[in-house]
Amino acid sequence: MYCSCSRLAAGGRIYRLPFACHGYASCWRRFSFWRKRGALKLVWQEVLLILDKQGKLDLSLGNLDGSLVQSPKFQGTGFSKKHKRTGTNISLVTEKQGLPLANVLAKGNRHDIVSAEATVKKIRVGAKRRLAELNADKGYDSAAFRRNLRKRGIKTNIPERKYKHRRKLGRKPRYNKTQFKFRAFAERTNAWLKYFYFRKLRYRWERKKCMFQAMVDLACLLICLRRVEI
Repeated sequence: MYCSCSRLAAGGRIYRLPFACHGYASCWRRFSFWRKRGALKLVWQEVLLILDKQGKLDLSLGNLDGSLVQSPKFQGTGFSKKHKRTGTNISLVTEKQGLPLANVLAKGNRHDIVSAEATVKKIRVGAKRRLAELNADKGYDSAAFRRNLRKRGIKTNIPERKYKHRRKLGRKPRYNKTQFKFRAFAERTNAWLKYFYFRKLRYRWERKKCMFQAMVDLACLLICLRRVEI
């Protein structure tokens, strides 16, 4: 585990590990073993359950945001016309204060709304499976997305896009500027993942999508583990 955390924090290729670690082949083999058994996600869910019992998880409001990680043309990548680069999109949902709850990887050329509903459905905090309300930016302004969340009992707080030829009939979607400010915590968590704490996620070197997904899960696990009181 020390080898995987060192690689996640320092970044770079797997063969550039500290001398205190084992061989890079052993680190890769053990990390792949944990991924296949689903150990990282199970531990992440257990840490979230501990935080919920300690009263440090606020599921009354959630934040949804996406972030692109640049990479070569590996498995699960695509060219993003918005960012003018090839990469993998990380769709991340956090609780009110920014602790990550779930994430989904998608190709860089896919819109954020494509993986939004799948990200919200992956929330698991003990017996709890949903948020009371969800914050998201204008990229998630979709009638179908709002309708599907409403069926699950989740309120939406998403600003409306300003279309030139949009119909003005009907009631406008609910939007609260004060609660929308909490979405900045999701952007802060994305900055933790890519720039501040885990340099490995700034640029993707894993050829397999499943290995990069395991790296993202490990980073989210470490962020939540910092908040646990022993």
